[in-house]
Amino acid sequence: MLIILHCSGSTLLGEEGSPVVFDYYGEIGCTHCDLFAEKVLPQAEEEAGIRASANYYDILSRSGYERCEQELSRRGYEFTVFPVLVIGNNVYQGNSAVEENLPEELIHFAEHGEYRPRVPEKGTANKSSPVSLAVVPVFLAGLIDGVNPCAFVTMLFFISWITLRGGGRRRILLSGGAFISGVFIAYLGIGFGLLAFLRSASAMDLLRLAVRYLFAGMALLLALLSFKDALRAGSGQAGTMLLQLPKGLKRRIHGVIRRNPSGKGTPVVPLLIAFVVSGFIVALLELACTGQIYLPTIAYMLQSGAGKGAGIQIFWLFVYNLAFILPLTGILVLALAGVEQQFIRDWFSRHIPAGKTAMGLLFLLLAVLIWFGGV
Repeated sequence: MLIILHCSGSTLLGEEGSPVVFDYYGEIGCTHCDLFAEKVLPQAEEEAGIRASANYYDILSRSGYERCEQELSRRGYEFTVFPVLVIGNNVYQGNSAVEENLPEELIHFAEHGEYRPRVPEKGTANKSSPVSLAVVPVFLAGLIDGVNPCAFVTMLFFISWITLRGGGRRRILLSGGAFISGVFIAYLGIGFGLLAFLRSASAMDLLRLAVRYLFAGMALLLALLSFKDALRAGSGQAGTMLLQLPKGLKRRIHGVIRRNPSGKGTPVVPLLIAFVVSGFIVALLELACTGQIYLPTIAYMLQSGAGKGAGIQIFWLFVYNLAFILPLTGILVLALAGVEQQFIRDWFSRHIPAGKTAMGLLFLLLAVLIWFGGV
């Protein structure tokens, strides 16, 4: 079988002697496109007993996208989602529609010597919804990241510091809300940058494989270290855990928090700006620890979101970061409700082993999903 990779959009001829020629528009270099070329197409050929020649086009390039739109328009279709399979009289959009109908097209050609008649468009376009099972690991990762010691203990210190400065519940609510907003903005911005970088790297075969194997291996290693930390915390040695912020960074984070304006007479606007900036800086400093979950999760977003459009991955970034700040918001709510700080600390200390075990299981899940291209 001859596969012609083409990214510029000009017409290419299929393999000489192949009766069936079709066009495939996808994100060249993504896992789903690789699976199509290496597994889906060969299986469909074997099932039909006929050879096929594929012209591959990069739909993320301007020429590839314009060619796809022109081909669909000529056949009376509208573009909805990629990948797009154009074969004979039909157009199939989305992974499920492509994988389901390609064998049927080849079998029909093998039996009748001509392309399949046009299939009703209903049910052939597979529009991707951001609300799917693929988002569940993203939400869980953000939630678990929010309760890992790096972020959780910092928030406890912050709430304690605000409470000791006084000012009433309103001041605690405003300060805490501003701090959490700063954390959210910083983390979301970091996520956008990392996702854009990994998407660019994935466009190159060597780097794409490196992203896949590196992050799958990283997730597996972090799973083992998390399980080891769970054992240490369970035996009363939480201070010796491997996956935690270095003492130097902890001191810097505490210093950033202490430099915030604390006088009761501080105007509200400067106070809010100061705490947003503090939350932003603290999030950057914590990345050395919280990034242990964030990086593999973004790699999973890239793998599982391939072929579903950048909008899905952006939605997942928001889901992750909203889940990340949920535990931090919970601490703020408890503080406003009058729950003693020591009670929260004791509860957290008792559940560190369980939290580390959950992190280990999450890393194992991410390793599997990244390796096999998501869900």
